[in-house]
Amino acid sequence: MPRLLDALLGPFVPLSFGRPGLWLRGRSFAELARLDGRHAIVTGANSGIGRAATEALVALGARVTMVCRDSSRAELARDEIVRATSAGARLAIELCDVARQGEVAAPAARLDDPIDIVIHNAGVLPAHEVITPDGIELTWATHVVGPHLLMRLLRPRSTAATRHVLVSSGGMYLAALPAPGRVPTPYDGVRAYAETKRAQVALATLWAEHDPEGPRVVAMHPGWANTTAVQTSLPRFHALMRPLLRAPGGGADTLAWLGTIPIDALVRGGFYFDRAPRPTHVLPWGHDPAPRKAELWRWLESITQDHVDDARR
Repeated sequence: MPRLLDALLGPFVPLSFGRPGLWLRGRSFAELARLDGRHAIVTGANSGIGRAATEALVALGARVTMVCRDSSRAELARDEIVRATSAGARLAIELCDVARQGEVAAPAARLDDPIDIVIHNAGVLPAHEVITPDGIELTWATHVVGPHLLMRLLRPRSTAATRHVLVSSGGMYLAALPAPGRVPTPYDGVRAYAETKRAQVALATLWAEHDPEGPRVVAMHPGWANTTAVQTSLPRFHALMRPLLRAPGGGADTLAWLGTIPIDALVRGGFYFDRAPRPTHVLPWGHDPAPRKAELWRWLESITQDHVDDARR
């Protein structure tokens, strides 16, 4: 019955991605395993789904390093989580803007503890085109380049039991995989967001291909959640869909689940939603062209190589 219900929900996207889908599927969800002694890293951890994931992981016993851009917002979020969970000794903050490659190396070097779970959640949806000091458009820098660089920098301290989770979006179903670094002309932040979220899904499969003995890299999408980012960046969508939107904790549920299931149950390069593997394209024959994926990998390796070399010196 759960599988039949899930299949029936699929075509009704607002219900499936919204709160009703989670409520119906959640009736069959099992209790999550404990994470005592595990170390998790969450980027964009001070608000929205990142904060909800942080709360869920510490509630399960994990130590969490919150990677955030703003110190005051990070400290406020940490203090509030500590009061709610009594997890003070298990919460740390690392200040870093993952969109700026020069800022990623220092915190990555300080993370000497064993690394079990990394949730790449930091996200942006700019109204206007923004170019970072590295010369990269902001959505590409935040969603794709920064996570790839962080994975490369953490690779020496990762094992086959380490898991990386790229937080994508259901919006990627409406986008084709773009050329690396390409942005819509004229600039459209929503489209740039969707295309770079599609690139995240491709990136998970590329890590599976290029590092098959390394950490498990997967992607997921959290459904439609009622976060501050949605309220400010997509006000019309928020106003229309608010009754159906999930709470941030509902969006983070699959993140916590991906952090707790046995490592061998994770499909390398897999894509997940509501605690189940999902197709990456709406049409069964859809795919990301192999030449375009290869181009993406070469581009990412090239533009991050200097920072990787610097970290090794």
